[in-house]
Amino acid sequence: MGSLPDLTERARPLDPRPAARTISDPHRHRAVLTQIPVSTIYRKEWPWRKPRVPARAPVFGAINRRRDSAASSVGAASVRRLITRQPPKVPKAIVRRFTILCIASGLCATALLPFTAFAGAEAGAVPLAIMHTAAAVVAPFSPFILQKAGPRVIVTVAHVLVCVLLSAHTVATPLTVLLFLYAICGVTLSPMSLALTVSATSLAQAAGDECRRKIALRRALRGLRASQDLGLVLGSLLLGGALMIWPEDVTPLQATTAATNVTVTGWPPPEEFYIEDDYEERTCGAAGCPQIRMLSGGAGLSGSGRSALTAAWAGLALAGAALAAAGASAAAAPPDSRASKRDPRATLAAPMGLFIGLQQGFIYTSYIKWYGVCVGGWVGAWRALCGAGALQALAAATLSMAAARAGSAGGAGGRGVAGRAFAAGGGAAHASLLLALLRWRAARSDLALPAVAAAAWGACAALWDVLQSSICVGGPGWRGPWSLTLASRHAGLALACVARRLLCVKAQLAGLALSLAAALASHIALEFRQRRTEARRS
Repeated sequence: MGSLPDLTERARPLDPRPAARTISDPHRHRAVLTQIPVSTIYRKEWPWRKPRVPARAPVFGAINRRRDSAASSVGAASVRRLITRQPPKVPKAIVRRFTILCIASGLCATALLPFTAFAGAEAGAVPLAIMHTAAAVVAPFSPFILQKAGPRVIVTVAHVLVCVLLSAHTVATPLTVLLFLYAICGVTLSPMSLALTVSATSLAQAAGDECRRKIALRRALRGLRASQDLGLVLGSLLLGGALMIWPEDVTPLQATTAATNVTVTGWPPPEEFYIEDDYEERTCGAAGCPQIRMLSGGAGLSGSGRSALTAAWAGLALAGAALAAAGASAAAAPPDSRASKRDPRATLAAPMGLFIGLQQGFIYTSYIKWYGVCVGGWVGAWRALCGAGALQALAAATLSMAAARAGSAGGAGGRGVAGRAFAAGGGAAHASLLLALLRWRAARSDLALPAVAAAAWGACAALWDVLQSSICVGGPGWRGPWSLTLASRHAGLALACVARRLLCVKAQLAGLALSLAAALASHIALEFRQRRTEARRS
């Protein structure tokens, strides 16, 4: 049996370092390995290597922040690209066609507006009343006519009819035929005005977003108004040139109208005759009445001069018709998206439209006769027309830009405040002008005052037109309410032509003052209504 262990041998104490013993190796006498802790070997952390920093787990908040930062950088870059990128321009073809259409409208205004003043100041107030009555009756149906025929057909036919009407005055035409031509021409006036405004809105639709469309619409309407006002200036200059070639025929006074203490030896009467206090008040200015015969001024152009001037106006209208056929769009307008009966613009804009028609008809008829022809003859009358057209064009452009600047600075509230401020200032200016015309004694020494007053009147007329078109043109379903506004304007023109044959100038000025008050009240109410509507939408 084997030997038993020595029980007397003392147990070897355990080494606290478990890896302190050397590894059994046959070559242990040649090389001794350094004692390495077991824990070090387990962790694979060698002493000759630099210990690594333990990698931390990814934090989700940091990742989200990096993602947000990247997204914000992309958004900022896109915003910078949008700012630096040029806005989309309106196609040149559309701009070119609208420019041609504006020139055509200006040529038609060159022929029609001075002719209206020339005929209204003489004996043509009744045919003009028939023409504008027909326009007022047809105006509510203008959107339907425009939808069926298209702007090109309507504008071209209207210009051709204006040419035919003017050409009929160059030859001996029966009165019944003339009245029929006036009525047919009036049928096309309201659709033509609506077609021109629709062309301006079509140009604005190609401008891009909503803000650029509003800017383009204001500019298009501004150009359309400027062409018509400059047409009035050009037609007045043609009238002045005709008066230089064919001077007026002076109507002699009868000696029976002189007082008993004044000795009138012949024509012209002595200067003492004009010193009487009641002479000019009985004949010119606010005291003018249809039953009173003008005791000064001239009878207008001679027969050959009238025929030549009317033929020139007819030629310009024919040129306008040719340009309208080339520039107007042939596409039919789409139907309105809203019923005009529910739109507040259909009812609250009517008093302002009526006043615009009344004051325009007063200028073309009674003012030209009793403040122009009666005082200084047709020489003073064409100067008044020219001054009214020039200042009206300037005021329309500046007031439109001022209203746009005020609206862009203050938003919807700024537009409302600016509109009410312009309405209040224009009302005060127009009321002062009416009072001045009521109190002014039309004297032969004040030949410049009729032109100055007409120019101020033109500035006020431009203000009303800018305010009403800026609030009524554009937006959803605007063609129906605007056609009713055109009806009220032509109704005012017809009433002014009738008043020229029935009422004295004082009564006409009083009626204008009352209609101005009603127009201001309705316009301010419409401003408040539109502001509440825009606030509700936003």
